[in-house]
Amino acid sequence: MKKNNQLNLYFEDRTESKKNSNNGRINLVLSCILLFSFIIFLRLLVLGFNKVDFVENQTREDLFFERREVVDTNGIILAKNIIVHDLILRKNKIGNINDLLLKVKINFPSINFSQIKKDLESKKIIILKRNLSQSEYNKAILLGEPALELTKRESRIYPQKNIMAHILGQVDIDNNGISGLEFFLDEEIKDKSKLNIPVTLSIDSRIQFLIRQNLQKGIEDFAAQGAAAILMDANTGKIISMVSLPDFDNNSRENNSSLLLNKNTKSLFELGSVFKTFAIASAIENKVIKKETLFTNLRQRVYCGKYPIDEYRWDKSKLNLTTEEILVKSSNIGTIEIIKKNGLENHQNFLEKLELFEYPTLEVAEVSKSVKNRWGMCNTLTSGYGHGVNTTLIQFSRAFAAIVNGGFLIDTSIIKDKEIVQKKILNNQTSKVMNEILRANVDKKNKTAGSGRNADVEAYQVIGKTGTAEKPSKIEKGYSKEIVNVFASAFPEKNPRYVLSVLIDEPKGAPHIWKHNRRESGWNAVYIAGKIIQNIGPTLATNDRELVRSYQNNINVKKIN
Repeated sequence: MKKNNQLNLYFEDRTESKKNSNNGRINLVLSCILLFSFIIFLRLLVLGFNKVDFVENQTREDLFFERREVVDTNGIILAKNIIVHDLILRKNKIGNINDLLLKVKINFPSINFSQIKKDLESKKIIILKRNLSQSEYNKAILLGEPALELTKRESRIYPQKNIMAHILGQVDIDNNGISGLEFFLDEEIKDKSKLNIPVTLSIDSRIQFLIRQNLQKGIEDFAAQGAAAILMDANTGKIISMVSLPDFDNNSRENNSSLLLNKNTKSLFELGSVFKTFAIASAIENKVIKKETLFTNLRQRVYCGKYPIDEYRWDKSKLNLTTEEILVKSSNIGTIEIIKKNGLENHQNFLEKLELFEYPTLEVAEVSKSVKNRWGMCNTLTSGYGHGVNTTLIQFSRAFAAIVNGGFLIDTSIIKDKEIVQKKILNNQTSKVMNEILRANVDKKNKTAGSGRNADVEAYQVIGKTGTAEKPSKIEKGYSKEIVNVFASAFPEKNPRYVLSVLIDEPKGAPHIWKHNRRESGWNAVYIAGKIIQNIGPTLATNDRELVRSYQNNINVKKIN
């Protein structure tokens, strides 16, 4: 019995030892599993935050914005860089190509998959889609395909879209300026020492929007091919608005080349009778005529050598005209007589002094210089009414501003704080007399009906001159039947602060507005300018006490009368 007890004790001790040994092994295995699971969890957590296997590392250590922001005069953002993601495909990581492409096609149906298959034959890395939206980014993440990667880069965006199209221009995929301001100021915009300082323009995006809206309506009303307008500060040369239509969305990289043409700075136009303003100003400056000087026995036709020069819509009322009436009635023959009285060389020199035939000073890449022929007697005479000489709308507007602002020719600029560069070319009295003559052309109360009367917006005291010119033929020598019209204006008369030039390209008659089919400038460009002034006046007045005071004074005068 005792022996049996000993045996039992011995057996029980051995069983307990074996159980402890098994528990130790189990605990060790469990610990290893837990440790391994914890390591995997940490690894997944790191991957979840960094996406290092999915998002391609940058080629530089820290991503910084490569271009400065561009803002308007009120600080509204016009152009800026943002971080975007592109979806790329790495050929060497592809497993099942058909399965992969099916997944991509379901999530990104707009991708050209035929092109992808072609690219796979010759390329190792293929860009499937640029500038992913947030939802597209999330879709790409959820696909979880090793062959798909997201890469970060900077992209230039233009929040105003078409509104500033020709002013701002565009950049390429590498953030280099390729047109407009982006190209002209490329180095300055990429200046690393100023990356936090925006480039501030003189452009007011509110005014830009309103003028563009009115031009679009004008194109529709007169079935025109296009239109353009410039609003500038006559005393500083700063451009407040510059619109050219048709235009384009700066954010789009697939623009029709015809939309890229800037009618304000690149296109050259013969601008017609607005040039009579310069002929008269030069003669008054040289004291050979006055506003009241009478020209008698003006004919319906004169000859320069063998070439006839006809009066525009001649009737007996154009037989005897004063200087003012020559401008108001837009007399070609009267203008020729003024040039003869002033002297051909004096007239030539004055046009040269106005720098009408030079490149614009504006900070955009797309500019043109006049292709003026050598001066001769005939083209000197016809230049008085804008025939045979061409220029850009911006250079013309600059010259017109010099006539009305007291005689200062000022370099134009779209940079808000750029130093003003100017020179005196007329005396104050000549400018004052010219403003009176130009007002007579717009004033509805003038007994001689001027071509600018449809822009006589109440209390703004608008002054201006119209121009209608045939366009050179594209298929043969000479001119076509198509026309370009312009109205150069300024306001208010007593101290012009704003110069507004409106151009409309190949307008048609508008019987739904006028009950007739006439298509001269007075029936379209002037009408559009009047609508523009009416719409932008209140906005301009928010920062211009002098304009408010002038408006109130003119309203009070009207009430008294």
